[in-house]
Amino acid sequence: MKRILAVLAALILAVFALTACSDNNDSSDNDSADHDGMAMTSMATSMSMPSMPLGMSTPGASSMGIVISGFGYSTPESVMPGQVLTIQNNDTVEHSVTSDTSGLFNEDIEAGETETITVPNEPGTYTFHCTYHPSMRGTLTVK
Repeated sequence: MKRILAVLAALILAVFALTACSDNNDSSDNDSADHDGMAMTSMATSMSMPSMPLGMSTPGASSMGIVISGFGYSTPESVMPGQVLTIQNNDTVEHSVTSDTSGLFNEDIEAGETETITVPNEPGTYTFHCTYHPSMRGTLTVK
């Protein structure tokens, strides 16, 4: 009887241990994991390097609006005068899109949120920055 109880207790402990160490993701399209159990996509994401210096804008990278990611701006190649432009903040901190020319546009965008601005009615090149992170700079071309 003692032997049966000991085997049963060991079996229960083994089930608990295996359950605690198992992957809780029920998705059948999981990426394969390396020998340490880290998903390859997680490793690639953590090791990816920005394709440009942080804080700079990438003209033409966004056809819909301004995207903030990795403490940098991606801007459309050009926008129309008076166009309402969407700003998407994909970072985990608040940013702003603030015109270097006082009063043209100034919008704070919380982490993960979307806001809009109306671009100037006059064609030209308009530089902007983030008031929270001065190294972040971008340019809008109005045609």
